[in-house]
Amino acid sequence: MLIGGVGHRWQRDASFGLIVCDALAGMGWPAGVEVADLGYGALYVAQDLAAAEPPYDRLILLAGMPRERRPGRVYCRPWEEGGHCPEEIQARIREAGAGVIDLDHLLVIGRHLAALPPDVLLVELEPVDATWGEALTPAANALVPPVVDLVREVAQAPIEQFRACRQLSETGGVS
Repeated sequence: MLIGGVGHRWQRDASFGLIVCDALAGMGWPAGVEVADLGYGALYVAQDLAAAEPPYDRLILLAGMPRERRPGRVYCRPWEEGGHCPEEIQARIREAGAGVIDLDHLLVIGRHLAALPPDVLLVELEPVDATWGEALTPAANALVPPVVDLVREVAQAPIEQFRACRQLSETGGVS
């Protein structure tokens, strides 16, 4: 299994996944579980995933992703592959090649290159502020410890529980 953070370190809440991964990287993990900063571009990450030996069977991706949801909340869900036309895939490859770091680019390109494992779980913060800056907003910062706990629990759970990821509630607690 790979647990990876995606984002930019200098875009406040958009760096949430990387900051959570920093906290997770310092913890002890059983053999076969790796934690990595995947904020280096979808094409390279997809190549690294495809080359992993042994291949990963699970992937947890953490990110701050604006999706027009309630800001300052974390959303956890299995990734469901959508249909992507060749033009969209090519546009994402072009942007990734130009240096755009984006969770959706990683998912679409990774699936297109057959690099993603069968089970992919997304843990996303809806950013309060994704402008330039190093610090998370107070709302995002308060969610780091419960998300670390959630990821540790889900990462070590049997595959059935992994697939049925729990949601973080509106109050920021685990439900």
